[in-house]
Amino acid sequence: MRKKSPVSDKVSTTPTRGDVRPRRKDLAAGLRTQGTSDMEAVVAQVESLREACRIIMRELVREEAARSVPVQERLMMRIFKVASELERKSLQEMVDLIEPQRPLARRVELEQRAIEAVMAGTQWLTAAEIGRLVNPKVVNARSIVNRWQASGRIFGIDHRGEKLYPAYVLDATWRPLPAVKEILAMLTGFSPFRIASWFESTSSALGGRRPRQAIERDPDAVLAAAKSLRAGAIHG
Repeated sequence: MRKKSPVSDKVSTTPTRGDVRPRRKDLAAGLRTQGTSDMEAVVAQVESLREACRIIMRELVREEAARSVPVQERLMMRIFKVASELERKSLQEMVDLIEPQRPLARRVELEQRAIEAVMAGTQWLTAAEIGRLVNPKVVNARSIVNRWQASGRIFGIDHRGEKLYPAYVLDATWRPLPAVKEILAMLTGFSPFRIASWFESTSSALGGRRPRQAIERDPDAVLAAAKSLRAGAIHG
């Protein structure tokens, strides 16, 4: 059972001479100290349990050697079973003492807004849709985009079990813009969604424009911005 924190649940609101009302950071420090103390107690419990098992086993072996009485296997197995269960519970207590890191509500909100911005910023098409736009008579519409992706000329993201491709990487004939392959090569190792997020984010290197807005008319500037992103990822 976890020990009760030594910090009082109530803090006096009436200051006394020579005394200062406890600060929040002092209370936090007390709680951390208590948590460390609890952890040390559990560790000591586990070590004591292991030592007790070693002593019992040594005595059983010694008795067997002195009296030529076989050690009862069932007894040994029971000792091991009880010891293992007690150790498991002790380790669980140690795990329970650690407060897991949880995403802040603000962070979750920002991530959700980023996803919505990526999905709403452009038209997203399936491989079959693009294939039919390129060639309405094609038999296997997906094969066209599959070849482009295999050669690094296009990228897509998984959405609800289907691969979707952004319209801004395609020209007026629904084929990949020439600069896309160089940009994607520069961003090798980045996840598709991170690439999509970068295309959707404003860039100081592009004068506040988004890469998706500049890629068709100013591909060299977008490639330079991708190089800057790559350099920043490598150096920190």
